[in-house]
Amino acid sequence: MYTSGVWIVKKGREDEFARRWQEGADASALEFPDVKFSLFHDAGNPQRFLSLATGWRNEEQIEAARSTPAFQDSMAAMWRMLESGEVATLKLVAEVS
Repeated sequence: MYTSGVWIVKKGREDEFARRWQEGADASALEFPDVKFSLFHDAGNPQRFLSLATGWRNEEQIEAARSTPAFQDSMAAMWRMLESGEVATLKLVAEVS
């Protein structure tokens, strides 16, 4: 299982967003050590970020993570820096290596 987010950050808040995302991911990683959290910055659009978390066991674990006060506080802080955002829970259907 995977989770992702597409984030459009308010102009001038990109560094602050990345810092806040890192803080939230660090806290989540302590609770869910088998999950890998990554943040990507769009080289062609400095306001666009993509986050990806891999290694979730199941949807219940994802919901448990999203229901923690630390996650909710982190998301609330990040949303104040955004023009828009979209989160998704994903299941792998194909992979090529």
